[in-house]
Amino acid sequence: MGSAAAGPAVRVHVGDAVVARVAAHRARRVPGVVALRADLTQALLGLAGSWLDPDRDRGSLPADGVHAAVDGTAAEVTITLATRLGFTCRDVAQAVQREVAAEVGAYTGLDVVVTVVVAEVLLD
Repeated sequence: MGSAAAGPAVRVHVGDAVVARVAAHRARRVPGVVALRADLTQALLGLAGSWLDPDRDRGSLPADGVHAAVDGTAAEVTITLATRLGFTCRDVAQAVQREVAAEVGAYTGLDVVVTVVVAEVLLD
């Protein structure tokens, strides 16, 4: 019979949590990022989740401060962070946008749009 038949088509859906965790991991490593800050919704959900199930997500990479939404082949990521006085907010935000978009895109194959919110500047 000719050549071997190609295998079945594989469909992959990358979940919002995967994108958020990869984004959080990369954002934390950008110079000038002191911490990621959970928004109010994340903080309340985190408190409720830890109270209802204290063993939930033990050992997983936290994504506090990152919201991700995957729609087909694209992802929108919002990162809320704190920086330190001495770093230019614009430069830190641009570096986070560039590096997170590249890492999430390389890891997932998605087109990524990153929004950065600088919520706090810490003084030395």
